[in-house]
Amino acid sequence: MSKTFQWKGDGFRAVQSTLAARGWQEGKSGVLLIKSSRLPEHVKAPWVWLVPEHVGAALLQQAVDRGALDVITLDTPKWDARLVARLEESAVAEPTLPAVKDFVAESAAAKDLLRRLHQAAQSSMPVLLTGETGTGKEVASRLVHQWSARKSRAFVAINCSAIPNELMEGELFGYVRGAFSGATRDYDGQISAAEGGTVLLDEIDDTPIVLQNKLLRVLEDRVISRLGENVWNKIDFRLIAATNRDLKGLIARGQFGADLFERLATVQVVLPPLRERLEDIPALVNVFVERFYVEDPLAAKRARVREVTSEAIELLRAYAWPGNIRELRNVIFGALVAKRAGESLLVSDLPRRLWTEKSGAMAASDDSELETRIASGRFNLKRELEAVERKALDIALRRADGNAAEAARLLGEVGRGSAKDPGGTVRTMIKRLGLRS
Repeated sequence: MSKTFQWKGDGFRAVQSTLAARGWQEGKSGVLLIKSSRLPEHVKAPWVWLVPEHVGAALLQQAVDRGALDVITLDTPKWDARLVARLEESAVAEPTLPAVKDFVAESAAAKDLLRRLHQAAQSSMPVLLTGETGTGKEVASRLVHQWSARKSRAFVAINCSAIPNELMEGELFGYVRGAFSGATRDYDGQISAAEGGTVLLDEIDDTPIVLQNKLLRVLEDRVISRLGENVWNKIDFRLIAATNRDLKGLIARGQFGADLFERLATVQVVLPPLRERLEDIPALVNVFVERFYVEDPLAAKRARVREVTSEAIELLRAYAWPGNIRELRNVIFGALVAKRAGESLLVSDLPRRLWTEKSGAMAASDDSELETRIASGRFNLKRELEAVERKALDIALRRADGNAAEAARLLGEVGRGSAKDPGGTVRTMIKRLGLRS
C-alpha cells in the first residue's frame, strides 16, 4: 500500500516532521490516525487509536475488534516512535497467495480463510481447524501442507472416528510384534509414515483421553514410542487437527484434555459455513457440475448440462445448507444424475427439500437449536444478521439489474437513501458487506 495516512484530532504537528522524514504523506487514503479520549465508532479504514491516558482491557479489546492496528498512550515515552513503527508495518504488502485450483474464493469470508491458511502454512506449529461439518477441513489442511516447506513430503490424513478406540494407539503410533493378540509383525504406524511431512488428525475429538496424553508427549518432545516397547524415537512432522465439535465444551465435561487443546490451538483457523459464503455458490455449482462429468463417465451418454439458470442459483442461495459445501456438492450431483435431457439445470431439477425445509441464513433459529448454538459458542449474531442483509441485498440488486436506487426501493425502509441519492444506502451496504454491484 502507499505510504499515506489520514489524521483525525488535534496534536498532529508533534510527529509531522518525523513521519515526513520516513516518506509518509497526509492524504485521503491509507491508515487513519485518531486522537480521541473516547473509542471511535464505525471506523472502516485501518486505524491507530491515540489516547491521552491508559485505557482498560475492555476498551483495548473493543478497539481491536473494530479493526485498530494499535492503541498508543500519549503519556508514555517514545510514543511517536511507536506510531511510526505501526505505520511502517502497515505499509508491508500482503503476500500474493499462490493460485489454488478448484478452491472458490469469491466471498470476503473465503478470501480471509485463504489468507489465514497461508499464514498458518508459514509456521511449523500445530494447527487446529474448526468449523461445521462439510466446510472443507481436509481441503484446507491440504492447502496448508501444499503451501508449507514440507510440501515435497507425505501428507497423511487420518480419520479418528473411523478407527476403533482399542486399535487407535497402534494405528497412530505403531506396535511391535507380540504387543497384543494379532500383532504378528512390527508396524511403524501412520504418523511415522509422515516423517518430514504433515499429519491430519480429522475428528480429533474422537480420540480417547489416554491416547490424548501420549499425543501431547509426542507434540511436546517430538518423540514417538510404538505400542509394546519403551523406546522413544525422534520424529519430525507437522500436525493439523480438525473437528466440528466444541472442544471447550468437551473439556468442561472431561471428554477432552485441556493441555492438548492449548497445544493444538497454537494456530486456530475457523472455517466459515456456506451461509456466510453466499457469493461463492454460483462458482461452486459450476465446479461441481464439471467435477460430476469427470467422476461419472457414463453421464457423457446423456446431454451435458452447460448452464445453471439464475432461478436455480437463487433457490440454492436461499437454502441454509446445514451440510455446507459437502451438501451442495451432493445436491448438484444428485440433480445431474436425475436429469434426463436438456443443457440447463433448472429449479425443477433440484430436490424439493430445498424449499420444503426451512431456508435462509436464520433457518436454524427455532428455540431449541438456537439455544444449542448459543450455548456451544457457535452463534455469532453479527454474522447472522450480516448474512440476512447480504442475501436480501443480493436478491434486490439482481431484481433491479444492478440499479442501486431500484434495489433501495425493493428493500423498503432499510435500503431507502436520501432524496438526492436514493441508492446511497444500498451502495454503502454493498461496500460494507463486500458485494459486487
